[in-house]
Amino acid sequence: MAEEGKKRRALISVAIAAYIVCLGLVIFEMAGGEALFGGEPPAAFTLGMSASERLLLAAAFACLASVAGYGRLFAPHIKGGVIAFVAAMALALANFPFFTLASGELTYTAGAGLTALYLVNCVAIGLFEESAFRGLLLPLLFGLMKGKRYAGLLATAAQSAVFALFHIFNLFAGAGFGATMMQVGYTFLMGCLFGALTLLTRSVVPGMIAHAVYDVGGTMVTYGVASGANWDTPSIVIMAVVSSLAGLYLFIAVFRRTWRDSFEL
Repeated sequence: MAEEGKKRRALISVAIAAYIVCLGLVIFEMAGGEALFGGEPPAAFTLGMSASERLLLAAAFACLASVAGYGRLFAPHIKGGVIAFVAAMALALANFPFFTLASGELTYTAGAGLTALYLVNCVAIGLFEESAFRGLLLPLLFGLMKGKRYAGLLATAAQSAVFALFHIFNLFAGAGFGATMMQVGYTFLMGCLFGALTLLTRSVVPGMIAHAVYDVGGTMVTYGVASGANWDTPSIVIMAVVSSLAGLYLFIAVFRRTWRDSFEL
């Protein structure tokens, strides 16, 4: 018992330390970035800071999830959710701008070093957001709703709503209102998808992988490694078809798996 208490205190200490360091990096990036470079910071600086901050937050939330008793969700396995993982990966790959890159509407401009930073940042985003929303918030909400027949669906929708609203903070980073509201909408849908994947596999690791792949394809222009258009008509049609099929399968799978009161996450 004493050993367990010692472990919990250590995990909480690590979470607090990671958060404090992350906060320091955010303050430095916001207050000192332009002063350091005499203007707009280069993409390498932005990506490096973004990746560092998210990796620290991922560590903090993973520690808190473990303290809350959800550490088992961080074990890497897909038993019971192989088809769900394939569906999520199909959607992630559909987010890649294959057509616009091939047609020249999108031009990839980053060198090897910046590409490496970009990939690390995409992985870091997946680690952070899955740790926070599917590793901690989802099981917490599921536990609170336990006993309700549709606890799995309700918990998935609730954590997705929080996940989507989290992206409203992009307004403070200079993003347009319309673009931000659109992002909130599709982020809610992606939150449902990753939440369903976590319920079906009882692990956040498949979601981390699919999330990272999704961001690699979808944030090239955002992070300055490419310029041009991410989407064209064929890309939109393929994404609509794949997302509809994947979403329908995951909804049915989660409903069938979790509607009974006996389901355990």
